[in-house]
Amino acid sequence: MRKYYLDVLRLLAIFLVIILHIFLIYSTLPYYIKQGNNDFLTYVIILSLVWLMPLLFTIAGITSFYSLRKRSIGEYLKERVQRLLIPFIAAMFLLNPILSFYGLKFHENIQINYLEFYPLFFKVTDLTGYDGGLTLGPAWFILFLFIVSCLAVPIILLLRKYKIDLNNKDFSIFTIILLGIIPVILYPILSSGEGKSIGMSFAFFLLGYYVLSNDNVMMKLEKNKWLLGILTLLLTVVFLVGAIYFGSIFGPISFYYQAFYGWVCILLLLTIGKIFLNKTSNILQYLSESSFTIYIFHESILVAVAFYIIQITSNIYIQMILIFILTVSLSIGFYALCQRFKLTRFIFGIK
Repeated sequence: MRKYYLDVLRLLAIFLVIILHIFLIYSTLPYYIKQGNNDFLTYVIILSLVWLMPLLFTIAGITSFYSLRKRSIGEYLKERVQRLLIPFIAAMFLLNPILSFYGLKFHENIQINYLEFYPLFFKVTDLTGYDGGLTLGPAWFILFLFIVSCLAVPIILLLRKYKIDLNNKDFSIFTIILLGIIPVILYPILSSGEGKSIGMSFAFFLLGYYVLSNDNVMMKLEKNKWLLGILTLLLTVVFLVGAIYFGSIFGPISFYYQAFYGWVCILLLLTIGKIFLNKTSNILQYLSESSFTIYIFHESILVAVAFYIIQITSNIYIQMILIFILTVSLSIGFYALCQRFKLTRFIFGIK
């Protein structure tokens, strides 16, 4: 039976990514376009990022488990190239330059057209793109997911060879929670130092593949939903107190703390999803199928739209609403357009 709640959670996560990118414009954090320095929005972003991208890696691990029940390893790797590597390359050449173009125009106020700017995009600076240089933009997630998917294959083959079946193992609720130590341990491996880590992403992917694809584990989580809720609340309070009042002490260990905290949040979110979101409809199915392409397109559209919207109206709330509506509408529209042509389906990984 298809687990529709995974599709719904992934879709909701991507829409939240869009909202958080809008919040970045008005937060104290750096971004391509800036319009304010709101501390509250900053904390909303930081709290959300603790679990948001790890959730997507975890869901990718779960869905990969079911994918490999129907596909061979070779077919799976081919699909990873088609759905991840090729869209990553396309995003780097076709979409991410738009981010850097508007970042340069906003921060440096340089009068330059897009064709004049394009060759400058491939200049490597700090990879933010705020100065017009090379940036990964949202494509970092696609690249990381491709890497961890490929890295998982040797482990999957090795465990298959020795007939080690972790998917049917009976984990206790405390063991499931303590498995969150694995992302903490692997966090330093190929880490950007800003919360993005190949090692941590790999851990969440494998935990999804080997633990959360287990129906017995999900039943156990459902039975202990209140424990997960209380633990998540406690970890949230500790995180906020540490970040706000003990920044100098908490700062150096914050990303390690977030790795475990994120795991507990994911357990709770998957449990809530399984209870309340395991349903589908034609609209949900269409949006679910388009969610990956929406993710690829959204930030370039968002930044371009925001650049002009903030010049049209000074009302921040109207700005936010217009940016959100236009970003979502145009992202879905580009998906519908790209779906019509074989070439665009290929380069953006559309089935």
